[in-house]
Amino acid sequence: MARASEARTVGKIPQRCIVHLRNPQVLDIKGMVSLRLAFVCAICLGILTILVALHVAIPGDAELVRLVVSTRNEALTGAVWLLTFISSSIPALLITLIVSAVELWRAKRFRFGAGWATLAYAGAVVCNIVLRVAVGRLRPAVDYIPHLLPEVQADFQRFSYPSGHAGAAALAYSSLVALAWPRATWRWPMLVIALLVIATTGFGRVYMGVHWPTDVLAGYLLGGCWLGIGLTLKRQANSKSLPIL
Repeated sequence: MARASEARTVGKIPQRCIVHLRNPQVLDIKGMVSLRLAFVCAICLGILTILVALHVAIPGDAELVRLVVSTRNEALTGAVWLLTFISSSIPALLITLIVSAVELWRAKRFRFGAGWATLAYAGAVVCNIVLRVAVGRLRPAVDYIPHLLPEVQADFQRFSYPSGHAGAAALAYSSLVALAWPRATWRWPMLVIALLVIATTGFGRVYMGVHWPTDVLAGYLLGGCWLGIGLTLKRQANSKSLPIL
């Protein structure tokens, strides 16, 4: 009778909880991956920032700018304008707010970590401003393509390192992938769309003459760092909502 009662009780517990019941020392692998992502991106960003701040000539940086600028044409410029808009600060903020709202709805109760996407975006924006002022890297000396969202709206925007659009795209669209991941039908289409937007946004920043390739790389790394932090908050919020851990 006791075993039957125990079996019925276990049957009501989510499968991921059973693992922790059997072995409380089991590490949260997904949480560890998120932390490792944040750690690796932070280390790489730190190294790259030191090189850029010391004005170390990075092989291929200037050559890639000239190569990408040489591909300019009317049709491609129109596509890049669109990418500039969807990866700018307001759309990226709206995406993270939507993701956070859905996460809060799924949690059925207020969880600080459920707002992970918006918190991560806010952290990335602050770090972006600090790095731009601290490094003070000027934009490439090439013809700039004017567009609806001018780059120089505040003093810190005179500087190019790191790319805010690249970081915003990496963080916002990756958060959509994380939101869609539990549903198999949405998982892979969203992943493909996110990768395309993130990659082409980076190309577009160099194409418009407003960033060096290493600015884009730094933006990706900064976005990846805060994505890892955000996903860690997400895992903690989800863990607290479980009956047993």
